[in-house]
Amino acid sequence: MESTLQTAIDLYEYSRNHFWNGKSLIGPDPGVRWNRVLWRFLKSMLPFVNWNDDRYMLQCQGYWIRNNWTLFHLTGEARFRETAILASGEILKQQHADGYWTYALPGWKGRIATVEGDYAALGLLATYRETGDPAMLDGAVRWYRFLITHTGFEEYRGTRCIRYFAGHGRDLVPNNATLTLEFFGELAGAAGDPAFLEHADGMIRFLELAQLDSGELPYSFDVPWAKGRTHFMCYQYNAFQFLDLASFYQTYPDATLKNILHRSIGFLRTGLHPDGHCRYACGKDYPEVTYYTAVLAAAFLKSSEIGLRELREESEAAYRRLLQRRRKSGNYVYSTRNYGWLRDTRAYPRYLSMILKHWVMRIESEKKKPEAEKCASP
Repeated sequence: MESTLQTAIDLYEYSRNHFWNGKSLIGPDPGVRWNRVLWRFLKSMLPFVNWNDDRYMLQCQGYWIRNNWTLFHLTGEARFRETAILASGEILKQQHADGYWTYALPGWKGRIATVEGDYAALGLLATYRETGDPAMLDGAVRWYRFLITHTGFEEYRGTRCIRYFAGHGRDLVPNNATLTLEFFGELAGAAGDPAFLEHADGMIRFLELAQLDSGELPYSFDVPWAKGRTHFMCYQYNAFQFLDLASFYQTYPDATLKNILHRSIGFLRTGLHPDGHCRYACGKDYPEVTYYTAVLAAAFLKSSEIGLRELREESEAAYRRLLQRRRKSGNYVYSTRNYGWLRDTRAYPRYLSMILKHWVMRIESEKKKPEAEKCASP
C-alpha cells in the first residue's frame, strides 16, 4: 500500500484548503432529517450553486484538533500544533458560561447534544495534554458538570445511560454512553482525578445489558418509557462504539468491558463486504458510505493491537477499499448507490476529519511495528 502518511497529508491539505477559516474547519454537512434523506443529493448534482449550508460542527473540530496533534508528532511541523491551538481556542469562545454548546444543524436548532459536547471537550483535553493550558482543562470540566447536572442519566435495572440531549427525550442510546465513557476516561486522566469516573461502572453495566447475543449494540435500547430501535446503520455505529470503548479499556482495563469488546468485534467482522467496504446495515450491503469503511478498518486494526482478535487482513482489505474511493485531490466520494443509483460527491469536513483520524491511526500503528520488533529482537 502506498505511503499512508502522504495519503493522510493529501486529505489534510484538501480539508485545510477548502474549509479552514483560520480558527475552525467549517463547511457543508449532510445534516439530519430531510436534508440527509433527500436534499443532499440535489446539492451534489448542482455543485455550481452556492447552497449557503456551511456549519460549525463540534464533532468536526474535535477530530480536527486531535488529528493535528497526531500529525504534529508524526512530522514535527509546527503548523499542525498552531492549527490545533487555534481551533481549541475557538471552541472555548463558542462555549456558554454554563459549559455547553448549542447544536449547529437547523433540524435540531437550540438543542444541546451530548455527542457534540463530548467531541468538543475531547479536543480541549488533547490540547491541554500538549500545552498544559488550564483554560482547556477548565472548559472540559465545565462540560462534565453540565452533563451531570443538566443532561443527566436515565437509570434502568441498576444501570445508567447519559441522555442524548439536555432536557429533550429519554431514549437510551448506547452511542452516547460509549463516547461519554471515553470522555470521562480522558478527563480523569488529564485531571489526575478518578472522581470523574464516578458513573463509569453504571454505564458499562448498561452497555452489557443492551448488547445483543450477536454482539451488536442496538441503536437505542427498549425500555418501558421509550421504544428502542435495534438496527440503524449498524456497523458504522458499532465500529465507533468499539473504538470509544477500546480507548477507555486501554487506560482502565475491566473484565466486563473486555467481554463487551470481544463480542462487539465479532459482530463487526460480519460487516465487511467481500470487496472491502463496510456494509450499510444488518442485511443491507448498500449504499456504500466511505467513512463507514474507514472506521471499520480502524476498529479491526485496534482489535489486533489490543489483543482481542487478530484482524489485520480484514483491516487491510478495508483500507484498500478506502484508497479506491479517494480522488486525486485527496478528497473522497461520500456515498454511492443510494436508493440504488443516487450518489453524493460533496465534500463534508466533518466526515473527512473522521477518515483522516482513521488514516493517522494506521500511521501510528505502522510506526509502532519497528519499535516492537526492535524490543523483541535478542
